[in-house]
Amino acid sequence: MKLSAETTFLLKKQLKQAVGPLEIGGAAILSTAAFAALFACLACPIRKTDPGLSLLPCAACVLGAGLASALGFARYRARRPARTFLVCALALWAGTIAGGVMGDKWWHEYAVKTYEYKQMASYSNINPSTEKASSYQDAGVIYFAAGSRVLFSKALGFRNGHTYCVAPIYLDSLIADSTNHTKTLSGFVMPKSGTVDFWAVGTDCCGTTGVPFTCHDSTSPYARSAMRVLDANHQDMYKLAVQEWAATTGLPAKTPMFMEWVIDPLGEEDKLASKAGNMIPVYAFVYLLGAIFVSYVLHIALRHFKVL
Repeated sequence: MKLSAETTFLLKKQLKQAVGPLEIGGAAILSTAAFAALFACLACPIRKTDPGLSLLPCAACVLGAGLASALGFARYRARRPARTFLVCALALWAGTIAGGVMGDKWWHEYAVKTYEYKQMASYSNINPSTEKASSYQDAGVIYFAAGSRVLFSKALGFRNGHTYCVAPIYLDSLIADSTNHTKTLSGFVMPKSGTVDFWAVGTDCCGTTGVPFTCHDSTSPYARSAMRVLDANHQDMYKLAVQEWAATTGLPAKTPMFMEWVIDPLGEEDKLASKAGNMIPVYAFVYLLGAIFVSYVLHIALRHFKVL
């Protein structure tokens, strides 16, 4: 059945009123702005350089969401149009909470590590076959002696949810040959230090048995430096993997130090420092798309319950 022009116009007008594009778009933009502001202030260097200033957007977003909520409920009780205020209030609360959670997570996962590395010591020309890690417990970055490399052909993978991959860092060969007389039953040679203490590690970057081992820059011929793993939970898993490796090879690992084998430690630190800032636009755009959809759903739900 063909509708008349007047009926079509009225239906389109009613649909437009139901969708409320300005209300939906405005709420989504407000929510995204709150998300981006909190993400930036909690994940970027301003949190350390000026903690008080970094908390101002948090306070402003909470205050704005609280005022919008109070005004919306007051208007709803007075049977006055309140839908716009309620949708904006919910959107602001969502942006504030999501931005706060994400910003704090990124701060602890990336930014904090940058400051920890700057406070820790760096050592150069370390021979992993003659030195013990117990002498470098304050190390954040180690530049190993020329020729040092990762024995990724003898890596091991420890499975516990993720695969925790470990491989020894060495200069003098750990594999026995015809010239070696002091070797273990499994064919390995004891290093001069009497312990295998320096380990290249990574998560989910090797096979279930440890091979192939492709963690970070371990396969690069240009890499001979490493950054210490700072995550305590990962360290515990790597320790279990090293214990299994030591039991298998017969070589002790008395004070293992877990390192990410990289070409340029300073470049990796810069990446950690800038990672949150680089990702804010990406996350904000994705969040905006989700906020538009959620705002639309809230708008329709409130209309269904006859909230003006």
